[in-house]
Amino acid sequence: MPTLTPSHVVTFARRAQLHTPRAPRQPPVAFITRRTGEGPATAELELRSDDDGIGVLSYADETFADRDSHGVLWRRYHQRRDAAGRLAGEPVAGRVHPGRLREAMSLLTCPICACPAHRADDGWLFLVPRAQRYAEGQLTMWPPVCLAHIGAYACARPDLRHGYAAVRSADPVPYGVSGQRYRFADAAFEAVDVPVLVPYERARGRWVVADRLVRRLTRIKAAV
Repeated sequence: MPTLTPSHVVTFARRAQLHTPRAPRQPPVAFITRRTGEGPATAELELRSDDDGIGVLSYADETFADRDSHGVLWRRYHQRRDAAGRLAGEPVAGRVHPGRLREAMSLLTCPICACPAHRADDGWLFLVPRAQRYAEGQLTMWPPVCLAHIGAYACARPDLRHGYAAVRSADPVPYGVSGQRYRFADAAFEAVDVPVLVPYERARGRWVVADRLVRRLTRIKAAV
């Protein structure tokens, strides 16, 4: 079975074979990589009523940018940029910036270079774990990728260490969010259990603060 090298990127995308990641010689710093000094921003939680009179979790100083188009509240994260607007700080190995990951997932852009992910007539290019291959309707928290950065992306993702397949999804629909659920106890909010995966139709009523966007990959084909 052939392995991926920089000279084989286009061939790989065309043939859609299964591969085991091989680290690039000089891997770029991914757009979604967390930098030093970036972390969750402190925000005071409170309970308020929405337009339907339903109690929802919110920030005391909430802004329009704190919720997505489905009305789900997102955790705030610091971002470090220099005077020119470029990302600043040393990359933190193995850590992802949830805000920039959300941006790439929302816009379907490459998580390495932030340019548009590759899209052909049969859909956007996604990398999925080898075991999942071409399972219709599978869920993913990872955005699609451009052709130039398949290798770097595969090596950066821990879920692809045992191999991966390239697929195209013509309709990667938003499914829901992964995040932290809260409850109100003893006059304060406290986190409940571990992070949960919640479909959008139930996310707002679950008192969830989201960290990741989840898409369902539909109309899947092998990448050719």
